[in-house]
Amino acid sequence: MIKHNEQEIKLLVSKAQDAAEMALKKGEAKFLPFLSDAEAAYLERNLKYDRNDEKLLFFGGYQEAEYKCAGFFPSYYFYDEEYDPESEFPICTVLAKGSGFRKLSHRDFLGSMMSLGIKRETIGDIVVSEDCFSAFVFCLEKTAQYLIANFTTAANDKIVCSLCKKNDISIPPKKFEVINTTVNSPRVDAVICSCLDISRDEAGKLISAGLVAVNHITCEDKSKMCSEGTLISVRHHGRFMLYKFGDRNRRDRLRITIHRYI
Repeated sequence: MIKHNEQEIKLLVSKAQDAAEMALKKGEAKFLPFLSDAEAAYLERNLKYDRNDEKLLFFGGYQEAEYKCAGFFPSYYFYDEEYDPESEFPICTVLAKGSGFRKLSHRDFLGSMMSLGIKRETIGDIVVSEDCFSAFVFCLEKTAQYLIANFTTAANDKIVCSLCKKNDISIPPKKFEVINTTVNSPRVDAVICSCLDISRDEAGKLISAGLVAVNHITCEDKSKMCSEGTLISVRHHGRFMLYKFGDRNRRDRLRITIHRYI
């Protein structure tokens, strides 16, 4: 969950508005650099454009990407049922491979790339392999070429970068802890209580402080109802998904299953 000041939000909306207008004016797809889940959700809910004439899509190189580029497409592109908008996005995948003698973290890869002067918005997800010796870096096309030429070390380990074909990309499954618990109702404060094992009052304070996001949007309503698939982020505490509802027990409490991401 990322907080932005008013000026940053205005700049983001202005860039998106310009891209939307240019897509219709020139009759071609236009793109924004990588956005966080929160930024993408904000644009999807608040950007004003004619949805009959234009489509706004988000894609980050693979289906479950957290960072995504925004693409504006004239609606008539989709008259062709075989049209694949994802193939239009200016995203490449770079395989950053270490020596195999030292395990590397997401922070190691990202920090080393930032030290090269690369802007964060030009890089999407960095997916570290299960053995922690390499990572798939989803990035803009120009950034891919720069990484191949200049990204040679991370945390004192030698790095070799190469372009990766789509069929060679292997995304490890996200790891999570399964929590089976009960709540009086699927209100966001009740779910947070179960996720973090805290009191309803403590959960309410987290929400009031603006530290909670529901489906990537900051939530300040502690009575907001959650449904299956709802994603809840609590700053400094992690991310959770309300995976499934069960039945009610003898005390009339609702059984729920939560995935707490590790």
